[in-house]
Amino acid sequence: MPAPALISLLVPVIALAGQDRHVPGDYTSIQSAISACADGDRVLVGPGTWTGSVDTRNLAITIESTQGATATILDAGDSGTVFKIIRGEGPETIIRGFTITGGTGELHETLLHGGGMWILNSSPTVEDCHIIGNVAQMGGGASVIAGNPTFTNCVFEDNFATTDGGGIRFTDFSFPTLSNVEFLDNGASVYGGGLNYAFDSLGMHQGCTFDGNTAGVNGGSISMTCDCSAANVQNSVLCNSQPNHVEGPWNDLGGNDVCSICYADITADGTVDVNDILAIFAAWGGCVCVEDITNDSAVSVDDLLIVISQFGSCG
Repeated sequence: MPAPALISLLVPVIALAGQDRHVPGDYTSIQSAISACADGDRVLVGPGTWTGSVDTRNLAITIESTQGATATILDAGDSGTVFKIIRGEGPETIIRGFTITGGTGELHETLLHGGGMWILNSSPTVEDCHIIGNVAQMGGGASVIAGNPTFTNCVFEDNFATTDGGGIRFTDFSFPTLSNVEFLDNGASVYGGGLNYAFDSLGMHQGCTFDGNTAGVNGGSISMTCDCSAANVQNSVLCNSQPNHVEGPWNDLGGNDVCSICYADITADGTVDVNDILAIFAAWGGCVCVEDITNDSAVSVDDLLIVISQFGSCG
């Protein structure tokens, strides 16, 4: 028989082991499974498309797909955010292996934040997720206020912010860590097609890729909208940004591949072609936008001539 002291050591370990809750095996929805959880549990989600919004409810749990992001889609259906993480969650709240799409954000202080993920005063761990096709005013893919989340092996693609932060917006003393994260073809009407930092926020980016991101005013890949914010970037790639790669202070920690800017490549796809000409015509007239290559607050024949003169692949 084990000694009493040994038994006392084993009991808390067993208590913290947690329970697996299967969707759809045990529960009909992800939210109903979360509602039944205690700290340490796992919600294991089967393949398919799951609709609606998910609130992690300040639980230190893992929400994980069983067959990966390509097979498991969480779709908000153009109504609200997909993941709501706003109750002080920490790194033990783990989200892993989903495609996150169809989000339109949650209202916070008169603005819609975080189409795909809305993170407030929280620091979750997000791994192996594909955040695609979401929109909001602030942070199309994700909006983070006063949080220190970790994103690893994720893709932010084709998200859009009608103001700042097409892929993600970080603000109010947010200190994220991003490792092997791709930002592809995201856009913002004003600042930060890929990422936007504001109000004393600082992030670490290791092995990230920024390609084809566009901002209407500045910072196609990354924008710091105040001198109090910055980004640490190492072993990363910044290419095909419009109108520039980075706006504001940033720390180049080495190993970065920063491509030259091809200003006539309006569509940020690496080639100046008929699509860029069509973009010029679509924006014709008064405009503060990437189509205004000459920066004279108007899209006119001067901008068209620049596109025609640089026709072909961007070198």
